[in-house]
Amino acid sequence: MNIGKIFRSLIKWLRRFVIAFMLGFSNIIYQETKTIDDTFFKTEQVLPDKEE
Repeated sequence: MNIGKIFRSLIKWLRRFVIAFMLGFSNIIYQETKTIDDTFFKTEQVLPDKEE
């Protein structure tokens, strides 16, 4: 193997690692804002039963 092929494969794997890291980091930020902005108590609308 020549040095050019090794260098290109190294750049390819480094690029994949950086993209995976950025996606994971953005997912962490999304989950944090989701839990901060989300209300703890949920209000559920219930339709009354029709009694005959």
